[in-house]
Amino acid sequence: MWTYIKALIIVAVLALFLLHVLGSLRRRSSNKALHAIVLGVYTLSYTLVSYTIGLMQRSDMYVREFSVWAVCLLMLLGGTDNLMAYGLNDVDNWKSFHVRHLIQGAFVVFIVAVYGTASRVQGPLWAILAVNALQSCVRIKSMKMASKSHLLSKSVKPIVDHMQMQREGRLHTNPDTMEGYRYVVAGEHLWKNNAGQPSNQSKDGNVDGITTVDQVWQCKGSLLSSKTGLRLRDVCLSMALSKMLNRRFAGYELAEAELEETRDFVFRGLLAFGDEPCERAFRVIGVELGFVYDLYYTRYPYLYHKARYFGLCLPVAMVTLCSWLTYQLFNKFKGDVSSPDTTVFLMAVVTFLEAFQLYLHMASGWFKVALIRSYIAGQSWCLPRMIIGLLLRLKTLQPWEGKLGQYSLLQHYDGTRRASTCLYFMTLCLVDKAKKGRKRGKLVKLSRQVKKAIVDSLLESKGDLTNGTRSLQKAGVYGRLSWACSPGDGMVTHTILVWHVATTICKQLEPATLGNDDKQRSQVASDLSGYCAYLVAFAPDLLPDHSFDAESMLDKCIKEACKLDLPRGAKKMKSKCEELMKISGTKEDSGAETLVRMGGRLARELTEEIQEPALRWKVLADFWAEMMLYVAPCEDARARAHLEALARGGEFITHLWALLTHAGVLKRCPAAGQDAV
Repeated sequence: MWTYIKALIIVAVLALFLLHVLGSLRRRSSNKALHAIVLGVYTLSYTLVSYTIGLMQRSDMYVREFSVWAVCLLMLLGGTDNLMAYGLNDVDNWKSFHVRHLIQGAFVVFIVAVYGTASRVQGPLWAILAVNALQSCVRIKSMKMASKSHLLSKSVKPIVDHMQMQREGRLHTNPDTMEGYRYVVAGEHLWKNNAGQPSNQSKDGNVDGITTVDQVWQCKGSLLSSKTGLRLRDVCLSMALSKMLNRRFAGYELAEAELEETRDFVFRGLLAFGDEPCERAFRVIGVELGFVYDLYYTRYPYLYHKARYFGLCLPVAMVTLCSWLTYQLFNKFKGDVSSPDTTVFLMAVVTFLEAFQLYLHMASGWFKVALIRSYIAGQSWCLPRMIIGLLLRLKTLQPWEGKLGQYSLLQHYDGTRRASTCLYFMTLCLVDKAKKGRKRGKLVKLSRQVKKAIVDSLLESKGDLTNGTRSLQKAGVYGRLSWACSPGDGMVTHTILVWHVATTICKQLEPATLGNDDKQRSQVASDLSGYCAYLVAFAPDLLPDHSFDAESMLDKCIKEACKLDLPRGAKKMKSKCEELMKISGTKEDSGAETLVRMGGRLARELTEEIQEPALRWKVLADFWAEMMLYVAPCEDARARAHLEALARGGEFITHLWALLTHAGVLKRCPAAGQDAV
């Protein structure tokens, strides 16, 4: 039996490896296989630990390695700092995790007490158990801090009160120097209210122990005043913005939303400052959403909530103790040819994984913010400036892969996914059944041209979002094409699908003589069109319309396309588009024109009204940039859909939603889509 138990321990260490490595990758990758593996390991970890510990307790053989193996199992159960919970439901059910871990921990303590008789390994084993108990407590506290009840009171409420007081005592602001922008970077848990006012507030308005964005920008230290220092300051800015964004998940009102300085922060600051403003803006938002993800799915927030460097203590202690135990095991089994070296190897792997987790800690934004806070406060005397500079330069993975999902209605409406359907039945409905006509296209990189087009559209709109009408009016074609922006049912999905079909046709029939700039505009329009269609097909919760209505409308379009009897096959896309152009523009006998035919009619009118291809692609690129901004805002009640999307790798529309939130743009233009009726 001990051989079988050893095999299970090897599986457990492999699972721990997957949680350490893939757990840190799932935030930036939308790969379905990666997420399936993480979910499988996360779900089966309790079963694996419970079953193996049960075998150990029932075993009638005395195996010297049982105590070490049991500790390895408990380390798997405690999880990793970069994966506290898989989904939001796990966070809200933190009490059940607490109970299960207490039971399993008690069994492991019993095994170590009974089997861990060798004095050489007793010390490190019990020390590792003590640190693991602390890590488990941190995990439970982290889950509790991110749960709905706690989020509404202790985690977000201090930020709400602070921003309300900032609104009442408005200061002179300068978005270039961040003067007057007292967004809280860290220390809000120290906030003490006294009759509605902070009891430890100084004459200049600052509060002892609380670091704000303007304090970071006012620091004249060489680390923060260099070109690299701008990125370090932006990390602190991202931290502050993440705390402000969390108010939307808790349902609190944004007190500063209607203030002029709020819009200035984005329009005259974030989108105007730096060598490449659009790149900087999306970099800041990307890091911000990484901090938001950490609050709900990792242990980092709680580790740095209590003390600046407490988060570093536990991984350092665990690496030290695991190295000590590995060394003791190596000396114990050295020269004993009859004893297997599997245990030593497994502990060496566990030590490496803990060292890897320590590096992730030191390269994380949380540790960098802690270092910057100490540097600003002049409390970094314990670490030389050169060491602080080296630590701040540690690299980690980008918080988001920066890719857009794609879907083409005309290319995939007649496709079926038999493999997914078979998997649906084989797993007894655990895997979602693939719907007809829905096949994901290849991901495309979020290009600089796409980001610039959206930023230019936002700056031009000044926060008044419309559903594409502004770009048509600017091009002088609004009178002819306004019908495609004002659906009778008032659904944004209607407009997206019609323009998506038209853009696909224009892309397939575009001339080969386009210049480089025109090809870039063509690619911008095509990428955004495919991404909006992707959201309709695979992430309708992130769009303004109800997800059921959006899915129903897409199903209707797929059926309509199948009835048109267009040429089949992806290789004949050009012939499909040519045929659709020919048959579109006439009303059906029922008097209602289908959405697919409307898309074909729009494509024909675009080519007729705007005969110059370069101008046509500029109009389409401007339209889709405007449409992306129009669909981004959402109500607070639907904001949790963005949280769930972060756990699946993140979506570009979430970045736009966060950017608009910080600009105080929470709603669309009331007259959008109605002025053409």
